Amino acid sequence: RGVITHAIDSKPIFDNNNNNIKNDDTMPSYYDIDAILAEEELLTVKPSFTFAHLSHLDPDSHRNAALTNTNANNKGGGIRKRRRDESEGEHHSLSEGTKIKMPLWAVDRWAMLGFVKIPTLPRHYRQRMKERLRADPVEMNLSAKNDHYFLSGALLTNLLLRAAHVARRHHASTRSSSSTSAQQQLAAMENLAAQARSLQLSLLSTMMGERLCRNFD
Repeated sequence: RGVITHAIDSKPIFDNNNNNIKNDDTMPSYYDIDAILAEEELLTVKPSFTFAHLSHLDPDSHRNAALTNTNANNKGGGIRKRRRDESEGEHHSLSEGTKIKMPLWAVDRWAMLGFVKIPTLPRHYRQRMKERLRADPVEMNLSAKNDHYFLSGALLTNLLLRAAHVARRHHASTRSSSSTSAQQQLAAMENLAAQARSLQLSLLSTMMGERLCRNFD
């Protein structure tokens, strides 16, 4: 429980120029087996730009490549070879905006660098689940969703709040910050950060409430 409450309560620390985020030991110990397992929580993310040689992260990429090659084989001669070569190059890449799933430990650094965007919370951390937790915090079978539900949620919310700060700083420092697209991206990140703060409160109140009393009983 100490690891969980520490992860929930930890706040990012910034230097005097508000430039560099220091995690202040917000991530659990490297040797903490519970934290290692909790960081296997899968998140849906979207690349912010096209990555070369990462098509294996998208399960649909190989199916699309096979379909493209089949269509190319139905053509003749040089056209067939040229299209096959082009498709091989394209399908070794992970396209911008493609929905992929990555574990929390892998997303953390990429999100801080702005390489990926997190469009939404995992389903079992969204509003409906929070409402069910408030209605019956004791009898909910959380292990069916995640064996480390509370710790994964704590690490997730911490990541989202840090990512929101990075997004605000980037928005304030770029000349394109006034564009409609940039405004929409910042608004989406702020909305996700608000959900993360709400989730923090739900996790803490659930964990430290009736469920804790039942464990002591």
